[in-house]
Amino acid sequence: MTNDLFVNGELARNRKETHGKSKQTKSAPEFTSRMEKREYEQRISYFDIRNVLDIKGFLKDIRANWNTYVSQVNQMIQNSPVKKLVVTGIFTIVLSLFSSTANAAFIQEYTYQVKSGEKIEAIAAAHGVTVQEILEANGLTSINGKKILLPKVHYRTVNATTLNVRTNPTTKSSIIGVYKKGEVVKVSFVENGWAGILIKGRVCFVSASYLTTPGETTKPAITQSKTMYVTATTLRVRDTATANGAVIGTLKLNDHVSVKSSSKGWAQIQFNGKAAFVSETYLTMNKPATTKPSSSMYVIKPGDTFMKISKALQIPVPTIQELNPTVDPVKLKIGQKINIPANSEAATTNQIKVSAQLQAIDTNGTFRFSTANGNTYTAQASGRLIRELVEHFGQKVSLTLEGKRGQQMTLLSLQ
Repeated sequence: MTNDLFVNGELARNRKETHGKSKQTKSAPEFTSRMEKREYEQRISYFDIRNVLDIKGFLKDIRANWNTYVSQVNQMIQNSPVKKLVVTGIFTIVLSLFSSTANAAFIQEYTYQVKSGEKIEAIAAAHGVTVQEILEANGLTSINGKKILLPKVHYRTVNATTLNVRTNPTTKSSIIGVYKKGEVVKVSFVENGWAGILIKGRVCFVSASYLTTPGETTKPAITQSKTMYVTATTLRVRDTATANGAVIGTLKLNDHVSVKSSSKGWAQIQFNGKAAFVSETYLTMNKPATTKPSSSMYVIKPGDTFMKISKALQIPVPTIQELNPTVDPVKLKIGQKINIPANSEAATTNQIKVSAQLQAIDTNGTFRFSTANGNTYTAQASGRLIRELVEHFGQKVSLTLEGKRGQQMTLLSLQ
């Protein structure tokens, strides 16, 4: 391509006259006035490759004078309105989309004003190209504050169960990937029932029949997550929704999880930043009770530690720590006062009888139940009582329990 094709950044000659095998030299018309000449020049298209008749010849000329052409296009872009649609053929060459026919579908392009702090990686991903392709197409090493040329893509959603991605627009071409229902593709053009899509700087093809139309939703619906709580002492987290899935971690009693979806008894959650699955049997919507036990004062004696106080008063160390969050257990002083559960209850075993609904039971005998006031509790069963709990799972029963304040209750009987 020669420089005389451009006048003030415009492609000034008819491309049929200057490209390919059909090159012909035509003399320019004679003008009787400047206005007539200006009107004639205004009828010349700006960088619209769709008007080219000899496409391969035009692309060959561009490739032969690549740096000059990119420089002239970049100059035109910097002086053009933001997001003005142009078709220069640059991304057609950069993405290596060639065709032997004159009716080839070309990559449409538009100019985009880069915002302050915007990352080129995010821009590239949104347009289905690579960072290097953006820089090469624009003749730049940095896009900060610049107007840049980008391929124009339309987001469409896959509405088939699976959709094959092929190298060429024919069912006989190789399958190089598969999209699943609900996934979004970046469509550059549609021709003869095939959609040309951009995947990391490569033009691939899928059947357009299995994509949403422009008037339909182009992005998959976002499902609302719900918070649930673990009811088992330990709950295995697996990489697939099956008991044979690999265990990738565990959750503890009362841990909360964000459930994305549920299917066939398995809940999908986020675990360490990845999708994972747990048995929905051991989850509940009821938030665990967090009421602190009533307390009284205890005066530190010589040799006292939280462990020694725990054994003497039969109070779990975590309960003492919970009632004294600001006390450093390694710096106890004689005469110092700390909070402990009320003395009248601390070492006393209590028996209670409650009407409850069973919610979950694990193989270790730990079970969860809710009472009429909506509170949820856990208790421990053993022997035949575990079997009876399983038989009455989900039913309302009368439970007789015993326990000490701050300790897990033990099941004595159920009716």
